[in-house]
Amino acid sequence: MSVGRLGLRARLVAAFVGIAALAVLVAALLTGWGLHRTFDDYLARRSDQAGRDAVALAETAYATAGGRWSADALDILSHELVLTGYDYRLREGGRVLIDTTKLDRDGLDFRRVSELPVHGPRGGRVATLELYALGADGDTPADEELRQELDQGHLLAAAIAAVVAIGAGLVVAGRLSRPLRRLTVAARGLAAGGRTPELPGASAEVRELAEALDGLSADLERQRRARRQLAADLSHELRTPLMLLQGRIEAMQDGVVPFDADGLAALHTETLRLSRLIGQIERLAESEAQPSPLRVGVVALDEVAAQVHASLAAAFEIRGLALEVDARPARAAGDPDAVRQIAVNLLSNALKYAPPAGAVRLGTALDDGWATMRVHDDGDPAALDPDRIFERFHRGSEAAWTSGGEGLGLAIARELAEAQGGSLELEPSGGTCFVLRLPAASGAASGRTQAAPTARAPKG
Repeated sequence: MSVGRLGLRARLVAAFVGIAALAVLVAALLTGWGLHRTFDDYLARRSDQAGRDAVALAETAYATAGGRWSADALDILSHELVLTGYDYRLREGGRVLIDTTKLDRDGLDFRRVSELPVHGPRGGRVATLELYALGADGDTPADEELRQELDQGHLLAAAIAAVVAIGAGLVVAGRLSRPLRRLTVAARGLAAGGRTPELPGASAEVRELAEALDGLSADLERQRRARRQLAADLSHELRTPLMLLQGRIEAMQDGVVPFDADGLAALHTETLRLSRLIGQIERLAESEAQPSPLRVGVVALDEVAAQVHASLAAAFEIRGLALEVDARPARAAGDPDAVRQIAVNLLSNALKYAPPAGAVRLGTALDDGWATMRVHDDGDPAALDPDRIFERFHRGSEAAWTSGGEGLGLAIARELAEAQGGSLELEPSGGTCFVLRLPAASGAASGRTQAAPTARAPKG
């Protein structure tokens, strides 16, 4: 099986084991080299000390015997030298006085550790003392046994460390891979509308991945809602114009309505309205699926009122309506483009529904921590359905302006207002009055970015 087919947990365990094995090997080599070197230094110091002690015993025995090598002194010295753990040869000139090495025996491998002079009481050299150790390295059997025990203990410690590393690798790999497995299951369920689970014990990187998946889930859910809404809008809004087209065409086929230029013009008008409606629905669905970000800054509502008045005053004059402006200073926290779109949508709605020869009043003010914009006309509020006025594609039955709106303007205006932390309401008054409220601007309101559900949606 190739490494690429292994799961994350198996890879982590393999990595931990490999790292642990490498670390144990390096540690074993380094500590083994250091341990052997230290032990060899210890043996060298011990042999030096043993040689000095043996020379001191020999010089004492020589002095005690009256400055000569007596048989009794040599016998006692031979027993004392054996206690040092080494074998010795004491020579005087060419004569061997003491020999514990048994060098003449076959199968024994002695190595001379050192050769030291023995001095008499007057400082002259009276003999030579040679130290021998059994073995090629010059170590005693006890030294070799201790060396082997140290090596075995070292290997045992390395084996235990490897086992502990493997166990730790299994535990850590399990803790690292468990949140990822949960995220994998959650990611597979995103298409069905699932959400990312909470991962309180996960690492920062895994939590960031969970947040990214959660954002993806929210985006997918928004797009699903947009698709469902698009299907519902198409079904609801296209039925009536299609029925009108079908009815007029069938009437022409049956001879009820003459097939002439006027009939074709009516069909063409209805077809253009149908095409425009489809385009509006498509753009609205796109804006809901991928909303544009709002740039929240400081917006002067009085300046926005002056701008839209300059843009729409001519249209109101053509219709025979007066557009009056009472713009008091009002600074709000919002997106300038979105606020201007709301104002244009409200005035366009008034342009369609206000009674002829009347007046439309546009005003701005500050009201208890809110920056407000009001659009008021002399229309009959009883003709409005307050429960449906902000629904998409809802159009009043008494529209006097025939520019062909699709009933999207007020719905989009309210969504833009709410996206900026404000509201758009129909206010009871002696006519029709829409009130936009946005948070009043403060020194901290500048440069923040947020997403709007239908930002930059088309006007109706």
